[in-house]
Amino acid sequence: MVTCHKLFGLVEIRMTPNAALSRDHVTYDAAQKDGIINYWDPAYNSDQPRNSTIGPAFWESFTAIEGTKYIIGLNFYKNDSNFLQNLQDEVHQSLLQVPASRLHLFEIGNEIDFGALSGFRPPDWTQQDWVDEWIYRTRHVQTPDTKLRFYAPASCCYNITTKYSFFSPWTIWNSTFGYDRDGWIDEVSQHGVVKNGTVHKSLYNLHKQAGRIYTLGETNSVSGQGAWGVSNVFGSALFIVDYELYYASFGVSRMHMHQGTGYRYGAWMPISQNGTSPATNPPYYGHVMVSKFFGSSTETRIMNIDLGSDFFSAYAAYEGDRLVRVILLNLQEWNPPNINADEYGYQKPSRPSQKFTLNGVKGYSHAMVELMTAPGALSTTNITVAGVSYDYDLAEGRPVVVGPKVAQVIRLDKDGQFSVNVESSQAVLLTFH
Repeated sequence: MVTCHKLFGLVEIRMTPNAALSRDHVTYDAAQKDGIINYWDPAYNSDQPRNSTIGPAFWESFTAIEGTKYIIGLNFYKNDSNFLQNLQDEVHQSLLQVPASRLHLFEIGNEIDFGALSGFRPPDWTQQDWVDEWIYRTRHVQTPDTKLRFYAPASCCYNITTKYSFFSPWTIWNSTFGYDRDGWIDEVSQHGVVKNGTVHKSLYNLHKQAGRIYTLGETNSVSGQGAWGVSNVFGSALFIVDYELYYASFGVSRMHMHQGTGYRYGAWMPISQNGTSPATNPPYYGHVMVSKFFGSSTETRIMNIDLGSDFFSAYAAYEGDRLVRVILLNLQEWNPPNINADEYGYQKPSRPSQKFTLNGVKGYSHAMVELMTAPGALSTTNITVAGVSYDYDLAEGRPVVVGPKVAQVIRLDKDGQFSVNVESSQAVLLTFH
């Protein structure tokens, strides 16, 4: 068991609506009246603008979400005669327009280990060059009145080999590089996907020993902004619950789920675009379920209950030494058959379920059962958490009760156990009383 802070309440702002290398494609223009102007090139990327310019009005967006702190991303790759002025202007506007209580950290650059292969730096650019450039930039944006704190620039990968150099999140933090020689780095960010769980464990331990906070600064289900039929269906909500809680269980402090307008793994679609209406997408429900599991405590401790299975997962939430909640996931795929069984004279197959039995839960007599469910793993609508829908078509994303208002209650049986059935492609949250 480890202590894990909440995964919510902090937003990483990159200087364009979408992410990837986008912060490194942004130029500040003090005379620009519009907050942001994006320059699109479909031949380059249909999900992200090729370049963007921002004006002072851009920072007005930082007041849109109350009670949220921000990590502000700045351009690293810009390397012309006015790159330092561009950085200093962005920092100045951030300090001017964002309340100090809501400005968490600054981050200069994104996935810079890819620089030597992306054309933003020469082929013989090395890790030492990366560090030296980063130090130079941080020292020239540091202010005498406000001591800026930094989010270390994220690596996209775990090893990139060029003809001249090798980039690795382990070696870049080797003491010989003197990355944190000024002592201004508070947190370290690494990007990645689920298959690299053991890598993140190793990096977490490396930075914990050095007293640094370790986060997943950009992640989600499938690289390249997600995939239709994988990232935009109910199965992705189940994935998010399992994914976020697994990393929380060994100490990752936060996970920044990669989002963007029209992304397949986006949690919501805020505006109409290319014939697609605003929508609350399936991944959103996974985040709601995780939030319910963490509860109101900012120091909830998470334990992964290893069931030794690829299809079933379980996690326990503690507040202090007291077990308060358990979440159970049945990750076996279920989709309702697309047949009219009555027409053929037989009964449709019923949805399979798995019985989970909890032993040794002391001090409680009953548990409230709340479901995250949908008709099937490939469903894109009719999804609920505890009987509540957040579909845009119902109330523009506000919660609407569409299922039973009273959650099921199970009681301790005569053997001192709690037992509950979880259907395939479903998650169950138990809250003990």
